[in-house]
Order: sequence, then structure tokens, then C-alpha cells
Amino acid sequence: MSRSPARLAANAANAQHSTGPRTPEGQARSSQNARTHGLTARDLVIAPNEHEEFEELRNDYQASVQPQDAIQQSEFELLVGAAWNLRRIRRMEVRACSDTTLSAEQLEKDLDRLVRYKTCIERTFHRSLKELKALQTNAVIQATLPENVRKNVLPLSNATEISKRTQHFEKRGELRLLEALMEAPPPIRASEPLQPPPLSAA
Repeated sequence: MSRSPARLAANAANAQHSTGPRTPEGQARSSQNARTHGLTARDLVIAPNEHEEFEELRNDYQASVQPQDAIQQSEFELLVGAAWNLRRIRRMEVRACSDTTLSAEQLEKDLDRLVRYKTCIERTFHRSLKELKALQTNAVIQATLPENVRKNVLPLSNATEISKRTQHFEKRGELRLLEALMEAPPPIRASEPLQPPPLSAA
């Protein structure tokens, strides 16, 4: 929506009357306005004096999770990032509550905002942890499959379902049938037109 020249001139005149914060506390707080919390930044925010603490956190998670491949490593990085940001949020909450220059209204507003970020980051943490568990469980189950079945299973296949079917066929003595099904060409999709059989030579 465009503004009239008169409105723009009035806004400029009003801006000249604003002197900004006057108390030392207000000026100190205002000087930090350009700094963001970094909770939604593309890269993790790690202060120079926090590098050792972050590496300790990352090493502890590395020892606990032990990601095995590139996909697990990607989920692992999301997990560690979320854990680090949750720790930062707790510190932000403590600082906000101990800031005597904040009004009750501003404190409530700041804490509400942090709660929203915390909820979102907790979802990322638990989703990444769940994905890592599923990937690692799948890898373990896939390693228990018979070799002639495992060689035909794609890396991202659901090994749990394949294992169940393999055990079902083993119980019924029909593992050879399962192996034949695994090696068979893919079935014709319903959307693909059926080709007529070739005409035999007269």
C-alpha cells in the first residue's frame, strides 16, 4: 500500500522527536537489538568461550549414538544441534528471569517466545532420535537376513518387514519361493498397457 507524500513527511518529522532509550539500562539493552538469538540460524551459534563445551556435548552424543553412515551422520548432526539449542534456551530463560530491567510484560513476552522455539526444537530432537533408532535397527535386522535375500534388498528397504516374511517362509519351508520372488522382474503396473503376445510364424 503506497503512502502519500504528506504521510511520509509526517513520519519523518515524528522520527526527529525520538531520542531512543535514555537510561543506561535501556541503552545497553537497545545496543543488543541487532544481535539475534540465532535459534533459527542456518548454522549453530557457538560463542568463542563455548567451543570446548560444545565439543564435549558432541563427543558424548557421538559415543552414545555411534552413527554408521552418511545418512545417520546427517540425522546425528540435527540431533546434536537441537540438543545444543535446547541448552542455550535454558540459559536464555535464566538470563531473562534475572534481568531486573525488564518489565513484567516484556519478560512474559520474551519467555513466551522462547517456549515457542523450545517446542519446535524439541520436535526436531525427538524426530532425529527416532529416525536414528529406525535406521540403526533396520541395519541390524538387514544384517541377519540370508545372504541370497540380502543381496537383493535395497539399502533403504524396510528390513523388519522383509525379515518377518523371510521367517514366515522359513517356517513353512518355502524360502526358495521367497528367493525366487526376490529375483523375479517387477510386476506390471496397472497403469502400463498390456502388450499382446507376438504372433507366431505361419
